[in-house]
Amino acid sequence: MAGGSVPADPPVHCATDLGLLVPIPGEPGLLAPVTPTIAAGRTLAPLEQTLAEGRRRLDALTKTFETAEAVYTEARQSGPQSSSVLRGAAEIAETIDAAVGLCKAELLTAQPGGRRPPEILETVVQRNLDLLSRGVSQRTLYQHAVWNHPPTADYIRTVVEAGGNIRTVDEMFDRVIICDRTVAFIPTLSHSPEEALEVRDPHVVRYLANVFECAWARGTLVDPAAGKRPEIVVSELEQSIVRFLVAGHTEEKIARGLGISRRTVAEYISRISRRLGSVSRAQLGYLIATKGLLPEPESDRDCPP
Repeated sequence: MAGGSVPADPPVHCATDLGLLVPIPGEPGLLAPVTPTIAAGRTLAPLEQTLAEGRRRLDALTKTFETAEAVYTEARQSGPQSSSVLRGAAEIAETIDAAVGLCKAELLTAQPGGRRPPEILETVVQRNLDLLSRGVSQRTLYQHAVWNHPPTADYIRTVVEAGGNIRTVDEMFDRVIICDRTVAFIPTLSHSPEEALEVRDPHVVRYLANVFECAWARGTLVDPAAGKRPEIVVSELEQSIVRFLVAGHTEEKIARGLGISRRTVAEYISRISRRLGSVSRAQLGYLIATKGLLPEPESDRDCPP
């Protein structure tokens, strides 16, 4: 064939796609070979231009984010920030994990409710053991109800045996995590698991730490050697149920407040009723009040100033 041309049929797609064979003007059905260097320049030039534009955009965005990070850091360091809202379970977990991982001296945690999901316990147990091995003081508050949940009770014993300090109380405030008394994490007003508040204002953090200390002062120490819940736990749960009953709360509300099941509340009420000889809820309230079974108001003398 003239000039080294080749027929266009059958098509050689790989060569035509790469520009190594191109149509000959005025000679339909024939393709002319192109020097690979020239074909490469024609094919690669648009790609190189696209890559160059991408690099320029990447560099510009990188500098923009570096500037934003510098401004953000300076703003946080120039003065206390009252709070930052964290949204989404992933962001909340990552932020808390980072703060806890940076703890140098003390970690305070309050976990309301009667039980924690086993998968959560598996995730946090090693983190807590690592903190203790670094010499970080760790104190955690749970509600008495955890004594009835074997996975949570086993987790607590593991942490205590490693040097952690854990106490349980009958009633408790919302969840709080305080790292080195410089940053705290609390639920938002919506109590949504998808939203939390990161608090760095030193005055607010100090207040939250004092609330924790007040609850800690009246807590019951967890002793792994005991093997069963102390009698004081049973007594305090019963006193709390009595207090709720006299206030007119339902069994469901009592259960939520104490982190125990409604069935457990009903069993306590039934036991108290039998002991007092009550045959109705109204009579039970009257007998509790007249027999002096209402617990005395708690004093705040143990709360730190």
